[in-house]
Amino acid sequence: MQFNVAQLLKEPIGATRTYQLDESLIGLDPELIPLSNLTGSLRLLRTHSGVLANGQFAATVQVDCGRCLEPIPAEIEISFEESFRPLTEVTTGRFLMPDEFEGQAEELEDFALIIDDHHILDISEILRQSTWLAMPMIPRCPFGDPESCPNFAERMSEMAEVHADLDETDDQPAVDPRWAALLELQKNDTKKVN
Repeated sequence: MQFNVAQLLKEPIGATRTYQLDESLIGLDPELIPLSNLTGSLRLLRTHSGVLANGQFAATVQVDCGRCLEPIPAEIEISFEESFRPLTEVTTGRFLMPDEFEGQAEELEDFALIIDDHHILDISEILRQSTWLAMPMIPRCPFGDPESCPNFAERMSEMAEVHADLDETDDQPAVDPRWAALLELQKNDTKKVN
């Protein structure tokens, strides 16, 4: 997702461009499985040091359910606001030295925030990072109750089969001997209260 901002860089501070996007996310990241196109708007604003990009997008991607581990769709909302700086002066083509840059020092260190020498602003890397940030922490399949999820029930029965050979006669878990003294104190306190 590249945009030629040469004309925007020639305009005064405050000039804007707005784009409506409907783009495929295929190829953005090998681990990302898109289920729909990325849709939304991108606003580019001319600033004193370059271009401020503000994006608001939505997409559907495939994630793994945190309960049953099956692939499920997740609708995500992606937003970012980043300041891009030009590598060259737009009117002369002269390379801009870092001391001529008027923005923050951190903006000089991130190559993804550079407008290249052909005045192309590429939001792909920023969009990739923002997509991963928008992913749900623990995705859940649409079943509210884990017991009603057929995949979860299948996983639980598989686990029961695997662990069927464990000794089930002892209901008490094994206690680390280092903690045994504390358990005795807890039992004594419980007896005193009763």
